[in-house]
Amino acid sequence: MDNTITIIINRSDNETVKRGRSNKLIFDCDKGGKHKSTDSGIQSASKKCGCPFKIRSTPAKDGSGWKIDVKYGLHNHGLPDRLEGHSFIGRLTTDEKQHVADLTKRHVLPRHILLSLQDQDPENVTRITQVYKHKSVIQKEIRGPRSEIQHLFKLIEDAGYVYWSRKKDNLEVNFCWVLEKLKELFVKKDLCPQVILTDRDLALMKAIEIVFPRSINLLCSFRINKNVGAKCKQHVVNDLQKTIDTLWMEVVWASDEVEYGQRLHQLEQACVNYSGFINYVKDTWLTPHRHRLVGAWINRVLHLGNTTTNRIESAHWKLKKMLGNSIGDMVKYGEVMNNNLRLQLGNIRASFQKSFYEVEHAHISPFYGYLRGSVSRAALRRIAEELLRVDYVGTNRQICGCTLRTSYELPCACELGRYTLGGIPIPIDVVHVHWRKLTMEVELEVGAYDGSEVDMTCAIDELWKRFRSLDDIGKKALKSRVCELAYPTINPLCPPPEKLKTKGGVKKKGKKPAVYDV
Repeated sequence: MDNTITIIINRSDNETVKRGRSNKLIFDCDKGGKHKSTDSGIQSASKKCGCPFKIRSTPAKDGSGWKIDVKYGLHNHGLPDRLEGHSFIGRLTTDEKQHVADLTKRHVLPRHILLSLQDQDPENVTRITQVYKHKSVIQKEIRGPRSEIQHLFKLIEDAGYVYWSRKKDNLEVNFCWVLEKLKELFVKKDLCPQVILTDRDLALMKAIEIVFPRSINLLCSFRINKNVGAKCKQHVVNDLQKTIDTLWMEVVWASDEVEYGQRLHQLEQACVNYSGFINYVKDTWLTPHRHRLVGAWINRVLHLGNTTTNRIESAHWKLKKMLGNSIGDMVKYGEVMNNNLRLQLGNIRASFQKSFYEVEHAHISPFYGYLRGSVSRAALRRIAEELLRVDYVGTNRQICGCTLRTSYELPCACELGRYTLGGIPIPIDVVHVHWRKLTMEVELEVGAYDGSEVDMTCAIDELWKRFRSLDDIGKKALKSRVCELAYPTINPLCPPPEKLKTKGGVKKKGKKPAVYDV
């Protein structure tokens, strides 16, 4: 290796009782032998050039070591300056293989793995191709004989997730199925979300009406404002764009229906020469959905501050950042999603602990005495901001508007004014339980839950009864369905044979392509 020449063991033999067998090693240059050409038509190459270098080594008769016999000590080729790119010299050692396995588990990119190997050993001549090959070997060893879907289900089982699976093509039916499964996760039978926040996905909104008829479906104000801003740039001249954007935001922020009508009239007057824009705003958003996005209506809803899907978008962005690229299978996506959720869960728990043990300077006052350590700091900040309104609101409910009470279930300015006049701290029971939940564990009232909703005794008995009543073919079919539940790693499901186009809209009018999926 010091001479940048690689010597390999071409042949070895062990002494046996058979005639002609003896202990020996035959060393050749790795460029010895001849390249075997094929007619496959695939472009190929070979490092073999028939180098005659050969050494024969046998044990010394006196047992003192090995005897070296140089059969031919010359090479018929030049010597390279370095050994980079040499497949044999660049092989990974046992420790390096373990290092690659550890970094692969953390989804480190191959190029960064290679740089890490070179940092550990500056003389390392491993190439990125060998890192890719070893990653493939690792994945095959982990997965074993399981298919992609079977291994995905195993990872889900190992991580302790609750999951369901099925294959259906109708989009709205899929939404209903997902929402029904979500509904099954609620601990209490009659419990359902008061507010569900979505984008303007008509199929999803229809499914929410079916599955959660008593829930209020709000629309993401951030997305709507972006769409309206983009449409404004298309229809309105540059000088008026900022003015119309401001008027639009005043419409969205209107505190009551009277103010909403006034602000909308001002917007219509400003857009008198831009019918395309004002028609879009009214027909697409305000007429059908004003009760889902305008403050005059959503401030009457207990949304607890959730009026945009930015939190979901942020989590989605973090997930895409961890994925790095779109190359991979469902197993990779499942592992990254699990890691992302673990980090998110850790951040949530850390924020809970801060609410327990850390007190912000603005909340040191005895006025917050009952709330410190029992209410989230986010709620305390909103209360502190609302307290600033007490000076001009006093205890007047009409001036106050009580938005913080109706939308956040926190004491509003007029309530805080009464506590201030009475000289009493804010009671803990005037704060919604959402702001008082500083743990990820499920809290149930004593005696409120008897476990009957998850008791499977009757279902199992009925299943056995049905099984015994079937003929042999029916028993096999029922057993197959039960085995899919009991042994998810042998599930016969498989991913779609082709990736469907899910990005971008249909550019031309007319029938959409058969492979297009929204």
